[in-house]
Amino acid sequence: NYTRRWDERARPLPDNVEWVTHFEAGKYDLAILNVDQQCSSPNMNKAILPKQMKQAIEETDPACPIIFINHATPDGTRETEYISEILKKEILDIVDGRPMVVNSHQAAKDWGYGHPIIHGMDPEFFKPREDTIKEPRAVTFITGAGVGDKYYNRSYLVAVIEELREKYGIKLHWVNMDGNFCAKNFKEYSEFIAGSAVYFNPTFASPMPRSRTEAMLYECAIITTPQHDADTFIKDGYNGFIVPHNNVEYTAKLIDYLVKDGYKLAVEMGKNARKTAIEKFSPERYRDDWISFLKEHKIL
Repeated sequence: NYTRRWDERARPLPDNVEWVTHFEAGKYDLAILNVDQQCSSPNMNKAILPKQMKQAIEETDPACPIIFINHATPDGTRETEYISEILKKEILDIVDGRPMVVNSHQAAKDWGYGHPIIHGMDPEFFKPREDTIKEPRAVTFITGAGVGDKYYNRSYLVAVIEELREKYGIKLHWVNMDGNFCAKNFKEYSEFIAGSAVYFNPTFASPMPRSRTEAMLYECAIITTPQHDADTFIKDGYNGFIVPHNNVEYTAKLIDYLVKDGYKLAVEMGKNARKTAIEKFSPERYRDDWISFLKEHKIL
């Protein structure tokens, strides 16, 4: 079903996108194929689509350039460094020397290959309504399943949730998980995030999580782990805080402060977070990075 429809619950279909179900030779200037670390899993068959698409293009339209976007990182996916090296080889064998875009500078380093292009987002699309009231609450939004625990660092998140509940009497809202706020559509999701004072990102190996950037644009103060370039745009006390990885006590204490005594500071940091996101994650910069990349590889 994922290949046959656009899920409007996540995002409206952009006006400049045409949804197709098959490749037509001679019709396209560029093919962008997608991979992540799960393409190495023998139980998911996730690599079938990019492999078949690559083969179809090579056989029917060899003049069409192919670029890969690798949405993930090898770290935190497998239990040992040895198996992680096997994973890297399996993914890079699929890419087979073609240009590969990754989502952070650390991801390029981890893969040992790839060109980082950091996402860009329209600040007018991700914008709080003028009548938005910031509630003194903390929120997070990461997937509840898939990959390994270390990748999204769910055990750290759960430990922080428990520490906040038991020690401080605070609920950290894990959106769309049981017992928490569940958004029926994008409008409900965006309004809930925009109405929250603090956003917590616990991830270890997820490169440049979009939900964190969305929260910045929705004027949330950001508490985040330091991985994947976070220290290049999150400044302690200005737009958020970078927390020591897996330090549950420190993280919970900081969240408690920001939703209680430090609420006014959280609101001010949220405004600064939006300013930072508009500057760091502008769609204009994103477009220019892609144009530069395509020119570098003689596609434009």
